[in-house]
Amino acid sequence: MTTKVEIRNELSGLSDCCRCTLFPCKYFGCMPTDVKTFAFAQTRVLVQEELGASATAATDLDLGCYVWPCAIALATFLAQQPQLVASKAVVELGAGTALPGLLAAKLGAASVRLTDKCMADLAPATRSIALNQLDPACIHTATLAWGDPVSRDWACDVILAADCFYEPDDFEDAVATIARLIALNPMCCVAYVAYQLRSVLHTLQPYLARWRLEATLLASATPELENVYLIRIARATVSA
Repeated sequence: MTTKVEIRNELSGLSDCCRCTLFPCKYFGCMPTDVKTFAFAQTRVLVQEELGASATAATDLDLGCYVWPCAIALATFLAQQPQLVASKAVVELGAGTALPGLLAAKLGAASVRLTDKCMADLAPATRSIALNQLDPACIHTATLAWGDPVSRDWACDVILAADCFYEPDDFEDAVATIARLIALNPMCCVAYVAYQLRSVLHTLQPYLARWRLEATLLASATPELENVYLIRIARATVSA
């Protein structure tokens, strides 16, 4: 599936339509605030991208404010299998611009909770909820730092995570959060994760084993995105 992206600059009011798959890393030439439209078949999602006012160089960019290839890969996968989120309670981890979570809401999820480590990081997602005219009673933002405990009211059916495995130092905390959410609904809850393999020296398997989880590799809906993989994480099956 080719993802159609319309780039509209909020500051100038200009728009430019593209009909090819776009890689977000090409967007650094954009103005500080952009609204992009991602079209998946008949479903369109508006996403707020934003360059933080304090950023002065490439190394200062708030990377959570861009739609990266993993988010496109995960969203495309969901668009092709909407039954995975329809009528389900969904939590997106490290949401950033929240393309997968926003799409889940449009695909009929019963509830969607977009999370990140602080409310400042959720500002683009909050604006995107309004841009898409989604019901705040069905989709909202909440802070969740990886590794922190989660209470019973965080129980969900589906966990979404796009490019959350970027820094190796964060791998275990992210896996721990997935494990704790799954433990709240162990018979039903699963996680769909898109990650980019950046080094063969850093893998998830040791952390999945430690937290009694298992991963299944899924067929990618976006094979043109190099080194981007989709996996399904669930509670490990107990051997007889």
